[in-house]
Amino acid sequence: MFRDLYKKCGKNVLDLQEERRRKLLEEQKQKRLILQDLQRDLDYSENRIEIKCHPCAGKRGNSRALKDAYDADYTLQLSEWLRECPENLSEWIMVPCPKGQRCFLMATGGCTYMYSKKGRRRLSFHTLLPGGNELRGSKMRTLIDCIYSPDQDTFYVLDVIIYGNQEFVHCESQFRFFWLRSKFDECEGIDQRKRCNEKPLKLLERYDFENIADVAEVLLRFPIWPENEPALDGWLFYHKESSYTCGSTPLVGWLFPFMIPDVLGIPVNENYQRPANYTEPLAYMDEFDAELASKRKKLGNKYSNSTDMDTLESIGNDEDEETNAGFEPEQKLEVDEFDNQFSTCDDKLID
Repeated sequence: MFRDLYKKCGKNVLDLQEERRRKLLEEQKQKRLILQDLQRDLDYSENRIEIKCHPCAGKRGNSRALKDAYDADYTLQLSEWLRECPENLSEWIMVPCPKGQRCFLMATGGCTYMYSKKGRRRLSFHTLLPGGNELRGSKMRTLIDCIYSPDQDTFYVLDVIIYGNQEFVHCESQFRFFWLRSKFDECEGIDQRKRCNEKPLKLLERYDFENIADVAEVLLRFPIWPENEPALDGWLFYHKESSYTCGSTPLVGWLFPFMIPDVLGIPVNENYQRPANYTEPLAYMDEFDAELASKRKKLGNKYSNSTDMDTLESIGNDEDEETNAGFEPEQKLEVDEFDNQFSTCDDKLID
């Protein structure tokens, strides 16, 4: 989508990433204003902007496809490498991400369904999400962005797309996070395993760079979670004013913990050791991408041309059929529907 920007003379990748952020923020603000006008039945004629999510990477016509209000397929919001410290760091929020499988959770019709990155249904169970069981209103619908940890059999919640039939795609991330926190605080027992909530849902903490002391404290903490379960995979960085973007966006960044001192200038706990081949962040990012592409090619992944971000360890696990253990047998993917068991770090990168 942004590949042509890298062909412009006189600008480097870092300048272009900041330029894209500014452009996207302005576009998203315009879309929000147009939506407000639509709700007031105002005529915006020539100023109309098409507001649709990017098409899903899965097969078209799939009856299980997730659709938004504009009949477009929802796809996960994917980050890019955070290649440099943003101009105004106080406008960003940091979220710790455990190792696990990125997925959607949809609660509707009195049941909750787990969908893989490619939009394939993998699990069904009951939760306390609106629409997730008979007690919470079977006519309600909720769709949230999560990380599933098989070891803990727990879903860690990143973001919200729909909650109780109310759509949040075009809301700012700061508001989405506030809404999630308020709703999870109201829903007692959603983080516990019981009959009406068969798999715990835990909301990941947010750290606002306006309070740099909290950010510095958590980066020096190890482990992030008790007993190091789940293990920390990395950190996501959200711009406070960004809408939920279906697909990759420079308004959400990704860094491994050992990269943070070099990119952001903030120290981290010494237990976050650098790999032997790490010299500086930009070189490591490029080497990581190249090694990832090579491994995918060897695996014969039909999505090998994609730049979706995975850890090398998780891609290696795809060679083992036991990767899918714990999922409903009838929901396992067909051989020609290859779908990675991937880390949180499955986000699209800059070419």
